[in-house]
Amino acid sequence: MIQQPSPCFGERTRRSSVRLRRRPHWVLAAAVAVGAPGSDAFAEESTIALEEVVVEGRGPGAPTAASGAISLIGPTPGFRADRAVSSTKTDTSQRDVPQVVTVAPREVITDLAATRVDRVFNYTPGVAQQNNFGGLTLFSYAVRGVATSEIYKNGFPLNRGYPPPPDTQNVERIEVLKGPGGGLFGRSDPGGLVNIITKQPTAERFVEMGGLWGSFEQVRGTLDAGGALNEEGTLLYRLNLAAGRQNSFRDFVDGDRLLVAPVLSWQVTPDTRITVETEFLRNRVVFDRGVIAINRQLGFLPISRFLGEPGQSVNQSSDAMQVRVDHRFDADWQMRLATYLNTGSLVGEAAEVRAIAADNRTVSRDRNFRDYRWDVAIGQAELVGRFDTGGIGHTLLLGFERESTDSRTVSPRSNFRQSPYALDIYAPVYGQARPPLTIPRNTLERVTNTALYAQDQIVLSPEWKALLGVRFDFFEQSFLERVPRGLTEQSRVAATPRAGLVYQPLPDLALYANVGTSFRPNIGVDAAAAARSGPFEPETGLGYEVGAKLDLFGGALNLTSAAFRVERENVLTPDPANSGFSLAAGAVRSQGFELTAAGQLSPELKILAGYVYADAVVTKDNVLPVGAALINVPRHSGSLLAVYEVQEGPWKGLGVGAGLRGVGARAGDAAGTGFTLPAYVAADALAYYRYENVRFGLNVENVFDTTYYESSLNVFRVYPGSPRRVTGTLTVRF
Repeated sequence: MIQQPSPCFGERTRRSSVRLRRRPHWVLAAAVAVGAPGSDAFAEESTIALEEVVVEGRGPGAPTAASGAISLIGPTPGFRADRAVSSTKTDTSQRDVPQVVTVAPREVITDLAATRVDRVFNYTPGVAQQNNFGGLTLFSYAVRGVATSEIYKNGFPLNRGYPPPPDTQNVERIEVLKGPGGGLFGRSDPGGLVNIITKQPTAERFVEMGGLWGSFEQVRGTLDAGGALNEEGTLLYRLNLAAGRQNSFRDFVDGDRLLVAPVLSWQVTPDTRITVETEFLRNRVVFDRGVIAINRQLGFLPISRFLGEPGQSVNQSSDAMQVRVDHRFDADWQMRLATYLNTGSLVGEAAEVRAIAADNRTVSRDRNFRDYRWDVAIGQAELVGRFDTGGIGHTLLLGFERESTDSRTVSPRSNFRQSPYALDIYAPVYGQARPPLTIPRNTLERVTNTALYAQDQIVLSPEWKALLGVRFDFFEQSFLERVPRGLTEQSRVAATPRAGLVYQPLPDLALYANVGTSFRPNIGVDAAAAARSGPFEPETGLGYEVGAKLDLFGGALNLTSAAFRVERENVLTPDPANSGFSLAAGAVRSQGFELTAAGQLSPELKILAGYVYADAVVTKDNVLPVGAALINVPRHSGSLLAVYEVQEGPWKGLGVGAGLRGVGARAGDAAGTGFTLPAYVAADALAYYRYENVRFGLNVENVFDTTYYESSLNVFRVYPGSPRRVTGTLTVRF
């Protein structure tokens, strides 16, 4: 029997409190996404076996969701998020999940005036910057000491090809899953992953226009609009636009960007919704590998010194579409069908440092031309059901996923030993004749992956909750090197189980433990060009942790603590007997603990803070000594962002805030040479004033103009952090 629609399903509500029995409010949306804009709503989970669901909706057009739904959760006011679905793919209170998900809601992004996702990572505990591919991608960061390239958008992987770093304009929230995610997401790394949640259509009609002006000639304009397209409110839209350009503190480095992201949802019936979400992104940037270290020491070169060639740019394009069909069978069973399509390209030229002469001032460079193109198609089908067996409540998730990715690469380069393309790093003279492209590279890679996964969230009693899950992946890859000719193929089957347990001795306290595995096939060059005897075995990981979650001040402030250990095997290392080849014989381990705090200390004061101790070292290798620290992973790191906003009186709407980012010393390369990046502490400040529908903002990044280095790949590729940067913003909402 078809159920009548709940208020969340396209009807507008105004500050309502509705009590239902065994009937979930369900918002139709992306599989793992959360964040239906236009809602401050939250849903209280049923205490036992789905007997009762209490839903509170706040604000016009505020959709709500019941525990267990495949759903989008509305925007979270402040700095904390009570619910996140990246760990379960269901709408479940974080208190009931035996894993930590650190969430940066939209308010954090706005307060930081962040235009790129990686800026938010500075205030995300446990996340460390890694190689950013010359400023072209975000796909290398470390979570809890384990490097990964896994980043998702609404549950679909973005790291297929080389799309531009995600823009924040159409981002509702950023969720960082700590620990293994292979049980739901498939091939990944055991430290964790990032899932970006986008803004969704809302029944409330609005238009918000914004402008940003900042140091280094940065200028940016934005538009965010949404509302109903028909009187019945069954056809909703959301449109986000962003366009801007900027120079840099780096000489000759500039870029511009354009984002167009329309979303349309259609409530076909009270129980069926179709959402079509598209994103068109264009990015031009000067490829920049940063500065170099002289004799493994930094500071000889100014952080502004550019060692490439002025005028050389890289153009990126990414066109993506997500189509989701959500259907509710009855009060307890629902289904989601979704597909993700992406096509993109990266084309451009750059000069990159490869060696330095004995005089410690003349570098040899090679000329690189890149033409990367990719096509991605991923389909997902998920079924969620809630039922009980003998007084034990279950939320069952069954899923199927199919991926097909084609990547084509043409990347010839010059031979720096024959044509050094030399540059004096202390007195650079640019514009010399370009060397010929004599080293060819032309490849075609095809990846297909079929996956089945299942998960059961079990309510054993009001105090005890368990989670069991497993995913099976059937992976196939072919890698064709067209110049020189060669073909490598591999087929893998992997199971990634996970399990967790939650004990809640008090309503606001949860103790938990979990264990999970991961696997990641070595693809691309790692699977072929560097292997002499076929593809490498996949990297495998094991992670486990114990921790506690505590809500204070009626849930306004959330505290978490966790002790973790992550192990990874079959890590690629250089073959000591054959230069240019690799062996999958390495192993690494990261262990430590993490403390976080997010939410409100008072109605006026909100905070987001964290500290992470991570002892990340090599445990097995043919070249590196056991105990060598992993690249770019600090043993100590922490951050604090605090914002005070006046709630009443003549200064109501005035907010002032400050942030501190502290990062310990880190290994600067993966070769164990002793090259390290120095520790640093950087301070940020912000202020804003909100008056009716207008918001003025001022941000100062790196207030004391501290010189620091964010990350490195080796002594020839070190990325300095930005000096003092001032940004002003203005938004008007109609």
